[in-house]
Amino acid sequence: MRGKRWWSFIITLFILAILPTHAFAGTKEHFDKKAYEKIVKGNIGRIITGNIDVEEMLTDMEQAVKIGLAGCEKYMSEPEIPQTENKIMRYIINNAQKMKSLNLDQIETLWHEGGGLKKKGIDISTMDHFSEVMCHYDSVVHPVTAIICLKQYMRTNDEDLLAQIKAELAEVKEHIKYLD
Repeated sequence: MRGKRWWSFIITLFILAILPTHAFAGTKEHFDKKAYEKIVKGNIGRIITGNIDVEEMLTDMEQAVKIGLAGCEKYMSEPEIPQTENKIMRYIINNAQKMKSLNLDQIETLWHEGGGLKKKGIDISTMDHFSEVMCHYDSVVHPVTAIICLKQYMRTNDEDLLAQIKAELAEVKEHIKYLD
């Protein structure tokens, strides 16, 4: 009997030792500002130098969206976040994938101008453009817009789309300065 208790004790200690590791692994990711900045700067550089690799840029923008969404989720988990800001973060998280299927006019109206949120009773035009919530919001909207531009560029080779991508990334580069 004593041997069984000993093994029970060892197994219990083992389980208790690995629980904190698993609990930590399940926590929400944070906004990886350095990785995001690297993606943005690298892709602005590609456009400036004319070293356009659309597939690689699409992969980078998808990664930027993922990092942006992690930032939105982390921001939502803060205890003092106002209800309106929570709704904004939830809305962008729930719609990020759908956003990618929009055309440029639609993303401009629904997301850059806030038309989608206005239908939900939230007017982002009244918010500080460089507030934490809007910077997180833009950390998703701008790379999604770049994805839409890149997909259209693949079909048309319209150089104006590259200029728009550069502008989108330059703008979000300013926003992420305000995030930790």
